[in-house]
Amino acid sequence: MEQFNKEKISAEDVAIEDNNAQWLGIPLIHLMECAGYCIADEITKRYNIKKESTVAIFCGTGNNGGDGFVVARQLAAFNIKSLVILVGTPEKIRTQASLFNWKLITNHINYMVKNVIIRDSTEIEKIELLNRNTHKIGLIIDGLLGTGIVGEIREPISTAIDVINKLREKENIKVVSIDLPSGMNPNTGEILHKAVKADLVIVLHRIKKGLDIESDYIREIVVRSIGIPYEASLFIGKGDLIPTLKVRNVDNHKGQFGRILVIGGSKNYSGAPAYSSLTGINFGIDLVITYVPEVIGDVVRYYSPNMIVRTYPGNWLNMDSFNEISKLIEWSNAIVIGPGLGQQKETEDLLIKLLEKMNNENKNYILDADALKLVKNNLDLLKNRNVILTPHEGELKIMTGIELPEYDKIEDRSKVVLKLARDLDVTLLIKGSYDYISNGKNLKINRTGCPEMSIGGTGDILAGLCACFLATENSSFKSACSAAFVNGILGEYCKSNIGSRFTALDMVNNINNAIKSVLSF
Repeated sequence: MEQFNKEKISAEDVAIEDNNAQWLGIPLIHLMECAGYCIADEITKRYNIKKESTVAIFCGTGNNGGDGFVVARQLAAFNIKSLVILVGTPEKIRTQASLFNWKLITNHINYMVKNVIIRDSTEIEKIELLNRNTHKIGLIIDGLLGTGIVGEIREPISTAIDVINKLREKENIKVVSIDLPSGMNPNTGEILHKAVKADLVIVLHRIKKGLDIESDYIREIVVRSIGIPYEASLFIGKGDLIPTLKVRNVDNHKGQFGRILVIGGSKNYSGAPAYSSLTGINFGIDLVITYVPEVIGDVVRYYSPNMIVRTYPGNWLNMDSFNEISKLIEWSNAIVIGPGLGQQKETEDLLIKLLEKMNNENKNYILDADALKLVKNNLDLLKNRNVILTPHEGELKIMTGIELPEYDKIEDRSKVVLKLARDLDVTLLIKGSYDYISNGKNLKINRTGCPEMSIGGTGDILAGLCACFLATENSSFKSACSAAFVNGILGEYCKSNIGSRFTALDMVNNINNAIKSVLSF
C-alpha cells in the first residue's frame, strides 16, 4: 500500500476530496480515466486472462459504473474482451463523465467491448445466461454501487449481486470489486441487506473506513491512486461546502431552520452587528435577533425592515442587560458576540457572565472582534465548548501573545495553529490572505478571497456566516471552513460582477448569487 494513502477515509470525506479535486481544476472525467486505467492495470498484472476469455463488468448508473466503462475500454488496449452489463437504464446514468464513457463503448469501442442492458427485474434472465462455458467468463468486475449507498438495495441491482455471488461460488470465477464490494457500508463495513463477495477490492484514492480483509466479503485489498492531490484535503473547496448547505424539511415551520442571536454594537459602532445579522437574514436563516445598546438601535433597524432589534439603555452593553440577553440565548441555537461591542470594563463583566450562561446551556457560539480582546484573561472558559474564535493576526497576538509565521509558510504556520487550537481546545479561524482553520485535530486552509476585501465589515460577515452554518446543525469545524470559503467567494463574486470598489453590503446582498455560482461550477 502506497505511503500517501495508508489512512482510512469516510464516505463523506471521499465526496469532499473528489469535489475539491474538481474545484482545483481536475475534471471528473480525468479522475475516472485514471481510475479505469489503474483497475485495468492491476487486473492484467494479477490475472492471466486467456485470449478467448471475456471479462464481465457489472456497472451501475453512478460513478462506479462509469469507472467500469473505462475499465472495459482500457482492457481493450490490452487486447482483452469484455462484456459490460449495465444494471439500469442509460437515461439514468448520473454524471456527464459516466455518460461520455458509456457512449464511447457503445458507439465506437464496440468490437472488443460488448454490452447488455438490464432495465428492470424482468430482464434478469440476460444475466442468468452468464457462465464460464457459454460466455467463457474469465473474471467478474463489480462496479454496481459505490460509497454513496443508502438503505436497502433495490432491483435489479439486488438480483445482480446474487448472480455475481452465484457465479463466484458455482463457477469458481474470481470477483474484483471497484473501491468496495457493492452493498457494503463504506464507513462501518456493515451489510444491511446483501453484498458482493470479492476476491479482490481495488480501492481508489484511499481505503474506506469500513473495509477489512478479515470480512467474509473481502479476501484482499489493494489501494491505487487516481490523481487526487493532497491539496484536495488541505485546501477548502466546493466539496467542503456542499454537505454543510442544509435544506428545509417539507414540514418545517418558522424557527426550525436556524435562530441566530447577534450581540454587539456600541455608541461608536452600529454597522458591525448589522452586517452579521444581515448575513444571517440573506443566507436564509429563519429568525435573527440583534441585541445592541439603545443609542444605536434605530440606526441598526434602518438597515433593513427584516431586522429584529432588541435594545437596552446606554452607550455600551453591561450587566444590566444580562437577564434579557439570557432569555434570548435560551431561544437561539447560534450566537455571535463581539461585532462593534467595545472594550469597556462593564462590557467585559457582561461577556464573562454570558459565556458561563452559554456554556451551561451548551450553546453554539462565535467570539469575534472586541469579544476576542475581552476574553483574553478567561480563555479557560472556552475549553471543550462549541465555540469558534475568528481572530486576525493582531487579535490573536492580543489574546495569546503568539506571533504566527507568514501566511504562505504553510507547514510552519499549520503546526502553530494546530497546536494552539489543541491547547485552547476551541475551533480557531484565523483570518488573513489565507484563512487557517483548526479544531486541534484537523486543519484546513481557505484560499478564496481577494485584496479588495480589506474593507470594513467583511469580518462581521464572516462571523455571521459561521453562525449560519452552526445554526443549521453543522459542527464548529465544518461551519468555520464553509464560512471562510463562502466569505472569500463573496469577495471574488463582487469583484467580478460589480468591480473592485464594492462594499460589505454588496457582499451581503449577493450571498445567494455567490453560492449559486459555486454550485454551478
